[in-house]
Amino acid sequence: MIDVLLLAGGESTRFWPFTDKNLTPFFGKPLLLWHYEQVVRIGVKNVVVVVNSDTKEKIQSVPVPKKLTVSYIVQDGNGQGQAVWSAGASFENRPALILNASDIYEDDLLKSVIETHKKDQQSILVSTVRVTSYFPGAYVKMKEDGTILEMIEKPKEGKEPSDSVTIFVYVIPHMKEFRTALKSYAKRPLDGYERAVNKMIKNGTVAKPILTARQWLYLKYPWHILNVMDACLASIKGQNIDSSVKIGKFVTIEGPAIIEEGVKISEGTKIVGPIFIGRGTIVGNNNIIRQSHIGSNCVTGFATDITRSYIGDNSWFHTNYVGDSIVGQNVSMGSGTVCANLRLDESAITSKVKEEVIQTGRTKLGAMIGDTVRIGVNASIMPGVKIGKGSFVGAGVVLGEDLNDGMYCRFTPTVMISQNSKKAPESRDKFKKKL
Repeated sequence: MIDVLLLAGGESTRFWPFTDKNLTPFFGKPLLLWHYEQVVRIGVKNVVVVVNSDTKEKIQSVPVPKKLTVSYIVQDGNGQGQAVWSAGASFENRPALILNASDIYEDDLLKSVIETHKKDQQSILVSTVRVTSYFPGAYVKMKEDGTILEMIEKPKEGKEPSDSVTIFVYVIPHMKEFRTALKSYAKRPLDGYERAVNKMIKNGTVAKPILTARQWLYLKYPWHILNVMDACLASIKGQNIDSSVKIGKFVTIEGPAIIEEGVKISEGTKIVGPIFIGRGTIVGNNNIIRQSHIGSNCVTGFATDITRSYIGDNSWFHTNYVGDSIVGQNVSMGSGTVCANLRLDESAITSKVKEEVIQTGRTKLGAMIGDTVRIGVNASIMPGVKIGKGSFVGAGVVLGEDLNDGMYCRFTPTVMISQNSKKAPESRDKFKKKL
C-alpha cells in the first residue's frame, strides 16, 4: 500500500481570526484526526505529516489510530513545494500519495486514485475537477491524448487554459526524482510545486488527470468553516441522543441530531437538525437552535437564537442572535448582542484578507470571532466582521469593521445631567382606563 504525505505546515494566515485550520474541531475531533481515520479506512498504514515549528507540538498531540504509524517533519521554507522537499527524503524513491491537511476528500476519490496507481505505477496522477467559473488555483492544460501538458498556477481570469483545476490529491511515483525537480524552484513558494511537476513532464514522465465530480471542500478562509460544518452535519443519520441528556418540558427536537453526554436542554426550546451539540453543554429556556454545530461545555442562555452557525467549546450566550457565524472557543456575549448576517441590499458579503477584498460567495454571513473574546450587552456586529482573539467589545458598540487581536473597542456616549424642572403626574389612570 502506498504511503501518504500530508501537508500541514502552512501558517494559516488567511484563516484569521482563527489559528491552525488543521486543528479545527468538528464533532469534537480536530480535522487532522479526521484525515488519520480516513486513511486507515482506505488501507493506508504510514503517514508523514509536514508541520511548522509553531504548530509541531499541537499537531503531535493529536491522537493517532492504532492501525496507523505517523511521523513528523518540520517544513523548511514556504509553500507546498518546500513542504514536499522537506519530507521527500524520507520516501527515498518510493511513491507518495500527497494530500493537503486543510482539504476534505471523499473516501471514494482517494480509493480511485490508489487503484489507478496500482495499475500504472510510472505516471504522475493529478486529481482534477471541472469548474464553471474562475477559481484561483492551478489549471491543467491537456495534450490531445488526454494526458497533462502542463499545470498553470492562478492564470489571469479569462486566460484559463481549460475548465479543469487541480484538487490537491497527487500520486508522485518517484519521490527522489521529484525532489530533484523541486530543487530548481526553492525560491518560488507560490508555484514551485506546479513548476516541478511541469519539469518532470518535460523530462518524459506522463501525468494523467483523475477527473472527479465528487465533493471537495477546503479550509482557506475562515468562512469556509461553515462549508465543512454543513458537510459534517449532512452526514448525520437519525437522532443519536446520549442517554444521559436531560430534556425539559415542551422541548422539540426535529431532524438528524447528535447530542452528546451530559447535555441539558431546558424548557420551551426548539432544536432543528441537522445539529451537533457537544458534551456538557447547557441549552437554556426558550432557545431556538437550527442547523448548527455547538461545541462542548457551552451555555446558551435564555431566548438565544443560533442559526446555521459554528460555535467553539466553552462559549456563553444570553438572549443573543447568532446567524451564519463562526464563534471560537471561550467567547462570551452579553445580553442583547446580535451578529447580523444579511446586508440591507442583500448583496454578497466581502471580507478583507491581507489588504485584499475577497468575495465570500455568501449573501448571509455573520461574525467570525476568535478565541477568548468578550462582548458586552446590546452590541451589534455587522455582517462579515472579524474579531481577533483576546479582544473586548464594549456595551452598545456597533462594529462594522474588523478588530485586530488583543484590542478593546468601546462606545463612550456623552451624558448630560442638569436640574429637573419638570414633574411627573401623580396618577396614570387615564392610560389605565384604555387598557
